Amino acid sequence: MKLEKSCKKNRGKIKVVFGVIASIACLCLFSLNAVHAKEPGAASSPSRGLKVGVVDLNNVFEKYEKRKTSDAQLKEQEKQYQKIINDKKKELVSLNEKIQLLDLGSEARKKDEEAFEKKNMELESYAKFAEKNLMKKYKDYFGSLYTEVCKEVEDIGKREQYDLIIKKEEPEMQGGGISELQFKVGIKTVLYHSDSVDITNQVIDNLNKKYSETTGKGK
Repeated sequence: MKLEKSCKKNRGKIKVVFGVIASIACLCLFSLNAVHAKEPGAASSPSRGLKVGVVDLNNVFEKYEKRKTSDAQLKEQEKQYQKIINDKKKELVSLNEKIQLLDLGSEARKKDEEAFEKKNMELESYAKFAEKNLMKKYKDYFGSLYTEVCKEVEDIGKREQYDLIIKKEEPEMQGGGISELQFKVGIKTVLYHSDSVDITNQVIDNLNKKYSETTGKGK
């Protein structure tokens, strides 16, 4: 029992001694570091302020020349679809007028009525096809443009060592009900920024320059 009590007592003393030694070692290390930091020519990590930029995406899309070209192409495609639909509608109107002049129950009328139903189904099917195809083209082209714009912003961020680039929104506040107004307020992400952090024009200029080089318009 005495031996056991003696061992426990010694272990307690050893713990205290090690604790004191560790404290002294930490203090010495801290003092050495402090002295080293004060020495002339001592290395120190360079520090700089947070570099932030903002981009007005609506403005970028509005002034990007590729967007204008793509819009014109899609509108032309839409006009072509609409022309075919209008021609089919005129054909149906003309056929219906012919049917109205035929005797009820006649074979000629029955035949034209069947043709009318068939052409009407073809019109509905084509209209759905045109709408679906056009929507897909709009979605694909807008997604492609968005990816391209984001890539340009990312390139600028890496090249010029930005820490953060924020999307800027300038919603139209005129018109609409209270719910629409609340939505517009909710999507506004930047409430204030100085002109010095706005890189919108830089993004537009870079995109248009690359597009011009690709299409040969810059030559």
